[in-house]
Amino acid sequence: MKRLLIIIAVLLALVAMAFIAPTLLDDPGYVLLDIGRWRIEMSVLVLVGVVLLIWVVLSIASGLFRLPGRAARRLRQRRARKQMETGLLALTEGDWERAEKSLARALSYRSSTVGLLAAARAAQGRADPERRDAWLALADSRFGKRHFVTGLARARLLIGEGRIDEAIPVLEELHLRKRRHAGVLRLLLQAYQEQDRWREVRYLIKPLQKAGVIDRDRADELTGLAAARELGASSDIGELEAAWRDLRRRLRKRPEVVEAMARRAIDLGRPDLGEPALRALIDNEPHPDALRLYAYTDDSGRAGRIRHCERWLDSHPEDGALQLTLGMLYLDDRQYDRAQELLEQAVRRQPESEAYAALGRVLDRAGRLEAAAQCYRNALRLKSGRAAEPLLPPAGEA
Repeated sequence: MKRLLIIIAVLLALVAMAFIAPTLLDDPGYVLLDIGRWRIEMSVLVLVGVVLLIWVVLSIASGLFRLPGRAARRLRQRRARKQMETGLLALTEGDWERAEKSLARALSYRSSTVGLLAAARAAQGRADPERRDAWLALADSRFGKRHFVTGLARARLLIGEGRIDEAIPVLEELHLRKRRHAGVLRLLLQAYQEQDRWREVRYLIKPLQKAGVIDRDRADELTGLAAARELGASSDIGELEAAWRDLRRRLRKRPEVVEAMARRAIDLGRPDLGEPALRALIDNEPHPDALRLYAYTDDSGRAGRIRHCERWLDSHPEDGALQLTLGMLYLDDRQYDRAQELLEQAVRRQPESEAYAALGRVLDRAGRLEAAAQCYRNALRLKSGRAAEPLLPPAGEA
């Protein structure tokens, strides 16, 4: 930039001289200088020439005087670049000690934010948090305040060290400053997931989608996962109900969310809490996992669930999961003949360990001990990945 200004100034001076030259040729002017006993007489053109000559001589002398200093600076800069390159290569190789030493030498010649952040990474690799924080503080001091880039680097280092609970406040502050920063959003998502903070994950999905970090399909998948995990982490019934009410109506109709809510309600001893949502889900389509959960109930709710399952079975008579669910409910309700009929249909249509175990209980109660033992063996075989053996026929049908 400085050279460009000098060139422009010289060009303007030449243009000005071109206009003034004809006048000076006709009347070159007259300059008289009295300096003590000296008197100097000359024309204006000579005076201009003398001034230019003096300026050129002084410029050359100044350049020669500063030449050693410039050469020394160039040498230091080359050394600094070489040390920086050595440090960054060592950082890539994981040689933390050599990386920090080389970077420190480079930074002693010329400080840079990139070098300071790299030195902080090397210090963390050496398990030296004090040195790491010192390098980060130096990086911040270049800007006179906590800078966004150094804050992001600090959060990455904390996550890498496993101090996620300390990284989250840093990332949340950065998110408030730049709401669509992809790097911050990815780190926040990772941190929330590792800390099982699934409500925060749900709230983060819209910013992630707006920033283009995830597409619509991934957003829907992540929303369902976060809602299901949030419900599954509820510590008591009150927390479970509050989390369920906090979900949008559309989200409360998704199978994985309904099943998570019902499963946690069963674990907390309140299967009735998940019944309405399970029933509404199965009314639309008999989901196998939802039907399995529907079979878990207490004495007070069993009769109503049996009625609903009988109605669903009328509409889907070949559904093995529905036969298993109703058979389990009949078994718990001591309707053993009905339970045996449906469970036998279920294991023939869709052999499962749970169905064989339930059928074994029915046959055991009916006194068919050999057939019951075979059902128990089949349950174990299926659990271990082997095929089930054919069922023994009732006595007298062999």
